[in-house]
Amino acid sequence: MGLLTETKRTLPSSWYYEKAHFDKEVAKIWRKDWVCVGHVSAVPHHGDYFTCNIGGQTLVITKSDSVKAYYNTCRHRGSILCSKSAGHFPNGRIICPYHRWTYDLDGDLKNTPGKLPCEDFNLAEFSLYPVNLELWKGFIFVNLEDEPDTTLSEHLGKEKDNIANWPLETLISARRKAYSLSCNWKIFWENYLECYHCPGIHPELCRLMPAYKQGIFDESILPGWTPAWPGDEGRGRMAAGAVTWTSDGQSRLMELQGLSEEDKRLGVVFMPITGSMYIAAHRDYVRCVRIVPIDPTQTRLEVDWLVAPEQALGDFQMMEAAFALSETVLDQDQTVCELNQLGIQNDAHQQGVLVPQEYRLWDFHEWLRQKLAV
Repeated sequence: MGLLTETKRTLPSSWYYEKAHFDKEVAKIWRKDWVCVGHVSAVPHHGDYFTCNIGGQTLVITKSDSVKAYYNTCRHRGSILCSKSAGHFPNGRIICPYHRWTYDLDGDLKNTPGKLPCEDFNLAEFSLYPVNLELWKGFIFVNLEDEPDTTLSEHLGKEKDNIANWPLETLISARRKAYSLSCNWKIFWENYLECYHCPGIHPELCRLMPAYKQGIFDESILPGWTPAWPGDEGRGRMAAGAVTWTSDGQSRLMELQGLSEEDKRLGVVFMPITGSMYIAAHRDYVRCVRIVPIDPTQTRLEVDWLVAPEQALGDFQMMEAAFALSETVLDQDQTVCELNQLGIQNDAHQQGVLVPQEYRLWDFHEWLRQKLAV
């Protein structure tokens, strides 16, 4: 869809703070769709694990012969298995901290210390609760449905072609940061979808991306736009002399392999996965932002900066400098998203309005209505 040719009404304001509606979104979206929980570089060794929360459910992601996902629940009486956010299972054993029931990394129950003999008890009947898991270019996706409605590839759609040239599966996380936002998850996603706010909120970014100064992502939506070269799609590109998203537009990191000249010329390529995640790919690093709804007015962002493995062994301060701009942008977005949440809760504001360049928000709203069947 292109520019809106008429103003559109936004979603009802109550959808951003009412618990009943939030619970409906969790049930219809977060517990049904494929959701990214991290990158394989988070579990590099046999027995490594991390925990995560999806749709109010806590999961354990671990590395056996392959990456596996389980509900973070013992089959005995339901105790949580892992209380830490990440760690390592010694000797490849998952041991419940309550009664010491012991599982292997494939989820099979192996030992029940101290249990008295019982003829009808069969270890094979009490494996950990599995969760559907698939990998895509090194990213770990889970789906809480017993039988997902779509494959992961179908869920990712054509957007995955945007970053087909990036060697994502070979990269590792050089920096990981969590943000606690006092806003509804949709407010953050809507902020990501428009650049109308960019001139006033992101001056550093606008210096690198000239299109953003006009409150747009793509020059192709402007009247009278013409391609600058054969195949030019009019996507926002870097200012003259800039090559990547850093404070001065210069790269300090190792260039990623396999990129086309067009990939490099653009400076950034985005891959959105509606609602739950987006990837921003640059010539020297990749930023992955995962969105985790906590409650109607609280959202957690989990951000990874991925680089080539050889780069991760280099100068840490140099990498910090490379990531500084994107951290500044995220901080700025946090501020305005939280302001948005505070204002939207006033009774007077029942519904807002979308202007022409906010067409991607309208697409998102239509997607959400379809998901919720309203």
